[in-house]
Amino acid sequence: MKVVCRVPARGEVDVATLLDDLAAAPPGQPYADDVVELCQQFATRLMADPVARVHPELMTLGFFMRKAELARGKRELEAAARHDVVQVPAGLVFHVPPANVDTIFMYSWLLSVLAGNANVVRLSSRSAPVVDHLCGLLDELLARPRHADARARVAMIQYGHDDAITAAISARAAIRVLWGGDATVATLRRAPLPPHGRDLTFADRWSLMALAAPAVAALDDAGLAALSEQLFNDIFWFDQAACSSPRLCLWIGAPAEVAAVRDRLWAAVAAVAAARGHRPEVALRMARELFVHQAALDGPVVGRTDYGPGLTVVRVDRLDGLARAHPGGGLLFEAVAPSLVSLDRWVTRRDQTLTHFGFARHQLIELAQRLAGRGLDRLVPVGQALHLARFWDGYDLLAQLVRNVHVVG
Repeated sequence: MKVVCRVPARGEVDVATLLDDLAAAPPGQPYADDVVELCQQFATRLMADPVARVHPELMTLGFFMRKAELARGKRELEAAARHDVVQVPAGLVFHVPPANVDTIFMYSWLLSVLAGNANVVRLSSRSAPVVDHLCGLLDELLARPRHADARARVAMIQYGHDDAITAAISARAAIRVLWGGDATVATLRRAPLPPHGRDLTFADRWSLMALAAPAVAALDDAGLAALSEQLFNDIFWFDQAACSSPRLCLWIGAPAEVAAVRDRLWAAVAAVAAARGHRPEVALRMARELFVHQAALDGPVVGRTDYGPGLTVVRVDRLDGLARAHPGGGLLFEAVAPSLVSLDRWVTRRDQTLTHFGFARHQLIELAQRLAGRGLDRLVPVGQALHLARFWDGYDLLAQLVRNVHVVG
């Protein structure tokens, strides 16, 4: 069985040989100096890269890998350990990232390599130019002698839908990290792991935002412009295909307060989209239009407003009856509620991220406590919807990717 190895760039290789090579690689350790240095070099390179400057999601990736973030992650991991516990790598980690969010494979690999693990990352056979660019940058850095050990512990590969290859890799994996939706998770779980192996799964999720109408109304022109930039990043990156992309805006306030401010905000967001040259492809706009008409027939829709070609806002008069299907491409449902905690009757386990603006921390904590695990794993400020972090979908990813050896002297 053959796969194409993109990082390190070796072309077509035999799967069994590749897995044997990874098993024979020098063992890693959490936050080893050479790996931290590799990540810092990658971040520096990315932040200065001309391609990254036109892809904001790449700048966000570079920010995530910068020196201060790495140092904080190391401190937090060490602080969580007990004096009688030694943190060691989990082993071989098999990552299956989604095809629709170009940078997830790097985040997934990064957290695991910082934990000291060997990694197999399956890239989509239809990888995007951004993926190709990231692979090229990483391969260039791994070619340096200083990073020979890290190079020996990574294989970013491509192959078609071949159950035998997936089974062969899974049979050697200590952890399998599955992204991309319910169907993908169900399919890949058919391949058995070793008895000691386990899955970290990231299935279909749905996300929303909450805006406090009085706080938005109080913004001056500069403040509104800043908020609009943040909303653009949340809504338009990846055409709302990411699990954490907001699909519903819940305005908190009196209906009159919302009516006085909503058009001002959405027009400003649409202006940002126009200034950045964002325009959904024709096929995506057609899908969005068909979806809106169907939603008007099936759900509690009371109106719509188009703010240029990039943004359509559909108003609903209640959340009950609002389905979580969504076409992406710059469509927002919009509703009004008297308080943030009114969400607790509507949120389900499928709901992942709530981006927020204008709320005090105690209000967010109250909502999380009232939900009591029924949904919403992330409550983050507007502008951070797509910032993947150590805590994701309820997991502490770093803690999941190390083993804790109990040592009593």
